[in-house]
Amino acid sequence: MNAATAHQWGRSAALRLGLLALSAGAAGAAAGCSSPSVSVASDPVAAVRDAAVVSSKIHTAKVETTVVMTVGGADRHFTGVGEFDFDRQVGTIVLQTPQSTTPLDEIITPGTLYLRQAGAKTVWRWVDATKLPDGDLISAGYTSPVFDFALLRGVGGDTASGDTVHYVGQDTDHGTPVAHYTGTLDLTTSAQQAQDPIKGELLAAARSFSHSSVPFDAYLDAQNKLRRLVAHFSFPAEAPQHGEVQIVATTDMFDLDKPVTVVTPPQKDVAVAQPSASAKR
Repeated sequence: MNAATAHQWGRSAALRLGLLALSAGAAGAAAGCSSPSVSVASDPVAAVRDAAVVSSKIHTAKVETTVVMTVGGADRHFTGVGEFDFDRQVGTIVLQTPQSTTPLDEIITPGTLYLRQAGAKTVWRWVDATKLPDGDLISAGYTSPVFDFALLRGVGGDTASGDTVHYVGQDTDHGTPVAHYTGTLDLTTSAQQAQDPIKGELLAAARSFSHSSVPFDAYLDAQNKLRRLVAHFSFPAEAPQHGEVQIVATTDMFDLDKPVTVVTPPQKDVAVAQPSASAKR
């Protein structure tokens, strides 16, 4: 992966390519329901913000992720499947990238990212996520559900857009009835409401992206737990590209509170990785 290619992807994308080089270098569709199955909130802003609190009490979940990056009229897709143990704040994603037919194994903890080629017996590469330009909000090719919960705390913080959340309709996600809400959230407010290290990483993202206001679609189940989040981000493209890099990040959560097995690699199998020069701001 050469530097010219990395520049085409933009700043956070360049970082992602640097990480991919170190390692060897799907979101579930929602289908409409015929009749409402989930109560509709009288105050959509409060309902979506409250979903951040309710969802933070989920113990475990299976996860599917999709990140679509558009730059220069071309789309690049990253899809992943995995599982999270929220009690232990650790998750794993098998990520398929557009650069290779071989997926990546990624293990995620607050502030730390481990990655290597899927199925490989090589050492894991350790990356300090707090040093990534966007705080690892999307740099690793997915959006962690831990970040999704934190993002929702910024709903209502975008006062410039007035009434920031609207009910759309009823859907299902992985067989679970959900209510669909759409609106905008304020990334800086999300960060201010979060605790470290998530707070610092969201503040980095707020500085990295072009706009603090983030359009989103949230799908909440009958217990007001987040089942799907679609968030739209953008950041300035680097030369020779013009305009902005557009990102649509989708996370689906299902099979909640069922047993999962996620472990961090032993220290003897870990090597420290540094972002490539092309990835640095």
